[in-house]
Amino acid sequence: MTLQRLLCALLVVVCGWTGYYLLNNRWQEDIQVEPDAEKPLFTGNTVVNTSYNAAGLRSYQIDSEYLEHFSASGDTNFVDPVLWIYRDGTETEWRISASTAILDKNQVLQMNGNVRIFNLLPESAIKVIQTDSLRLDLINKDFDTPDHVLITGSSFQNEGTGMKGNMDRSVATLLENVKGRYEAFKH
Repeated sequence: MTLQRLLCALLVVVCGWTGYYLLNNRWQEDIQVEPDAEKPLFTGNTVVNTSYNAAGLRSYQIDSEYLEHFSASGDTNFVDPVLWIYRDGTETEWRISASTAILDKNQVLQMNGNVRIFNLLPESAIKVIQTDSLRLDLINKDFDTPDHVLITGSSFQNEGTGMKGNMDRSVATLLENVKGRYEAFKH
């Protein structure tokens, strides 16, 4: 009889411990996890974004295959971006493409990988500028790059290392190791 009472007591202890364990897990509060600030606030596929200046004229448009916007840093990452810069809000003057780009909260666009800048005005002397990276301030349109640059026009080709300039004034200055090749106009 003592063995039977011992087994009964042991069974009561095991059931009591199991009940306590199960209820203790249920009574604990759920742990709240803060959202990961490094994940994008929003993403988009095949996005077109047009920006206007203070006078209400189109300033630029960014087309992108994919974008991610991060709220903590204010950065927007673009994949295969194409930037269109307008003259006087109506005429498209520049088309700039790259493999990737990052737009920061200060409206500075850093374009990387196979950067191509096309001047779309027929009277322009510069037709194409090629480089590996380009930093462009979208507010004042100043740009620069430390990389190798190739500038092609209708009758010339210049190359050098490093470039700075301004899109609104249509000015581009090569900084170092400048070489040029010019052809005479044929009338």
